Amino acid sequence: MSYEFVTYEKRDLVGWITINRPHILNALNRKTGEEILDALQECEWDPEVRAIVLRGAGRSFCAGDEIGREITAEEERQMSTDRVQHYAYGPGRWTSIVYKMRQIEKPVIAMVQGHAYGAGFNLAMGADFRIAADNAIFCTPFLKRGMGTGTNLLQQYVGIGKAIEMTLLAEPVDAPEALRLGLATRVVPLDQLEAFTTEFAVKLANGPTAIIGLSKAAVYRGWDASPEEAYVFQGVAQEMSRHTSDREEGVLAFKEKRSPKFTGR
Repeated sequence: MSYEFVTYEKRDLVGWITINRPHILNALNRKTGEEILDALQECEWDPEVRAIVLRGAGRSFCAGDEIGREITAEEERQMSTDRVQHYAYGPGRWTSIVYKMRQIEKPVIAMVQGHAYGAGFNLAMGADFRIAADNAIFCTPFLKRGMGTGTNLLQQYVGIGKAIEMTLLAEPVDAPEALRLGLATRVVPLDQLEAFTTEFAVKLANGPTAIIGLSKAAVYRGWDASPEEAYVFQGVAQEMSRHTSDREEGVLAFKEKRSPKFTGR
């Protein structure tokens, strides 16, 4: 697929997906969303990609949906059928990107600088890790724009009380507070953001990729399950990992008192 609003490159076993609309702080429209999804699919299928970074070009990660943009006739037709369903499952919607990042077996890292607002905030929350610059700002600003919203993944990170506060007050959260709340995985100086993210991603890419995928699925599926159900998901991950080459290498490296050399298989 030829991209207009996204760039994609591979280096050191990492797929780098960049939202490339810096003049509007990487705001999302349908085509941008479809291109991100296509790039994620490319990463998922490519055995040479073992970790994924999603980032934004310029001074912000993503300022959210492109408010006020012209709606195409095709989009209007789809929305007129069921606007709620279109919001949750429509083509190119940020919701579809979140679903995909959570389902993909490889680790996904959001590299966040500047604004992560609205849909951009949700994209960051959909990733497995968030490496934030010290100038990153996280916000769910919908109510200040007269727009209704919910919490999506937010309460999984901060609990329902803080989720209500962030949603109804619509106040921005800076990088240090995001780290304290668990919204950010790491916070680094802006001028070190790409280098740190690269090191972080390469370390994950050299890990036991298949086993990472099994464990990722077990954690997300077990989040709102009962302990008994969650243990079953964990057991599935444990049992399936026994049939991987990396499990054998991990055990052998432990016995030989050396660092394992994983192949991802």
